[in-house]
Amino acid sequence: MDELKQTTHQSDLPAEVTVPIYGPKMDQQSDAELRTVSRFFLKHPSLVLTFGYLIASVMGLIFTLSLLGEFGFYVLPYLELTDFLLAAIAHPKTILNLIIGTVSVIVVLWIDRQCRKKYLKYALWIDNSYRSTPFIPNWVVGAFTFAFYLYFASTSQVPKIAQAIKTHKADQYQLSLIYPIQPGGKEIRQLNEVQIITRTVSYLWIYHQDQVKLIPHANVAALIPVLSKEPDKSAEQKGDTSATADKTTAKEPAAVPVKS
Repeated sequence: MDELKQTTHQSDLPAEVTVPIYGPKMDQQSDAELRTVSRFFLKHPSLVLTFGYLIASVMGLIFTLSLLGEFGFYVLPYLELTDFLLAAIAHPKTILNLIIGTVSVIVVLWIDRQCRKKYLKYALWIDNSYRSTPFIPNWVVGAFTFAFYLYFASTSQVPKIAQAIKTHKADQYQLSLIYPIQPGGKEIRQLNEVQIITRTVSYLWIYHQDQVKLIPHANVAALIPVLSKEPDKSAEQKGDTSATADKTTAKEPAAVPVKS
């Protein structure tokens, strides 16, 4: 009889009293995993730098492949291991995008947890999204999401940079070489209106005459920035002022001697 009473009482509960199940379980699992990871990195602090170096290198590799892929050049055979980190350092916006995305995810998850604690209807509505399936666990979804955002953060600036170079809107340089090159059978020691695509440890990747050229650093004698050819407004104003003054002095009548 007691068991029958308990079942009837549980079935008579209103829908509003229903408690979310999967959300709290996911919170407990996430907290336990975070404690495990934090204890691990506290015992091995050097692995934090190693992990950061690995992420930066992967982002640099993706960025370099995507950027030179915009120009139809397969760059992988010409790269070294240190080139990956150099690409991420030369273009820090890729790392900045990753940091902004990571901080945004942490803030959104914190707000979501606070809302689930405060608002029961919201917790019940979103509870099924925290439910794991035997085919696709939550950690697999998280890993794929992180990999996708890593690729997005690495390549978000590539189309803009490539378009600026192809339309000759990027910074231009005058490149002098130690040993001449023969692009069309003619020896050339100086390249004008050169745009730099990227740098690696051994090579300088330039865009010149609508072509990608690979110049070793050992063959670079000088790299001089070309200043923009905009007219100097201050010089023009000075010229206008001096011209006006000359006209004014020319219009003044000459002094006439007075007869006594």
